[in-house]
Amino acid sequence: MNDNPHMFFVVDPDREVAPQQSAFVWQYLWELRDLTPIGALLPAVVTSVCPLLPDETADATLVASLTQVPAGSAWASLEVDLMHYAKRNGDLRMAQLDAALRNCVEQGERRHDETRWPDPCQLADSNNNRRLSIFVRGWGDLVAASGANPGRLETLQRLESLAVCIVEVLASASRAMAADIGYCPALDLAGARVVHHGREMNARWRRAVMDNGVRHRNLLTLSPWDVFPRGEPADFSYMNLLPVVRKANSISMHRDADISGWDARDFRAFHQRVSAILRGMSEAPPMARQV
Repeated sequence: MNDNPHMFFVVDPDREVAPQQSAFVWQYLWELRDLTPIGALLPAVVTSVCPLLPDETADATLVASLTQVPAGSAWASLEVDLMHYAKRNGDLRMAQLDAALRNCVEQGERRHDETRWPDPCQLADSNNNRRLSIFVRGWGDLVAASGANPGRLETLQRLESLAVCIVEVLASASRAMAADIGYCPALDLAGARVVHHGREMNARWRRAVMDNGVRHRNLLTLSPWDVFPRGEPADFSYMNLLPVVRKANSISMHRDADISGWDARDFRAFHQRVSAILRGMSEAPPMARQV
């Protein structure tokens, strides 16, 4: 976390309020959009790359990256810009990207070991969860460089396939580390709830941990604002790419997009689309999914 004074409004666009009140709130947020340290956030959850670990409510923020996280949690934050590994036509140098992602996992593990966490809750969370926020950026830039139409379903599907590939690389690196030095202890805490369900359930849990155990509870961070290319006015057609954020474990509301051509209604429409996507990120209880 960060001690710098910041103020955030957590806004649920789907909550029923009087139209005049809603319009006033969004106009107010629009006028304050660039007045640091004020920002608008949405209700969100933090998911895990491991299906055995439950979703968590994101009720705090990492100020440096505006990533929404559980209160009292400890994170190692790193960043990967896709454009650093892209050719002029938008094709990615996948081997280099793969190496950079795996390096982030290694760096993040070291940071957990080296950081002197100021709060006992954060120290315990670091030991139990080994959380990483690997903020992968440049999604809209990549689409623009390739010349693809952001309004076409095929463009979104290519981005989602890339996001799945990135998650697999990060998870593979984390699983390899778990096999070497141990999976995150949060799995043992989750498994303690299984003890009372009998020998068969315990055996199934142990097999599930062997198959799915990771060193780091969380890995990938994405920002919905990153579906827009940087350095040019934000085109609404790029909003069709927003579903890619469903592949993230944590959501950042960091914005580099140029929205100077928008108005309060556009600002609200964007947040409504993002809110609908975030609502759908929470799935069935992980025990039901995996065990």
